[in-house]
Amino acid sequence: MNSTGLKQQVVERVDALQNDLWEIVSELYANPEVAFKEYQASELLSRFLEKHGFEVKQEVGILETAFQATLNGRGDFPVVAFLAEYDALPGIGHACGHNLIAAAALG
Repeated sequence: MNSTGLKQQVVERVDALQNDLWEIVSELYANPEVAFKEYQASELLSRFLEKHGFEVKQEVGILETAFQATLNGRGDFPVVAFLAEYDALPGIGHACGHNLIAAAALG
């Protein structure tokens, strides 16, 4: 498959997840949690990834709310990592857009 075909597959898959991703954006926005206390957010994101076939490891490193999600590919392909922030600002909420960043990384 050429890169154009692969790109089209990715676009179609993310488009198919649009409603689920928007629900995550909205849920995170409605329930802001400050740094290192994002328990609901971590659970929400982890459940989504597990639903889509990822193996999720909780409490990565020394952070209770950090997680690592792994999806084994087929064949010898490069390893790709996506990082996301999902914490909110104290007293302000998701003015920094981390709810959007988290959903974009999932997509």
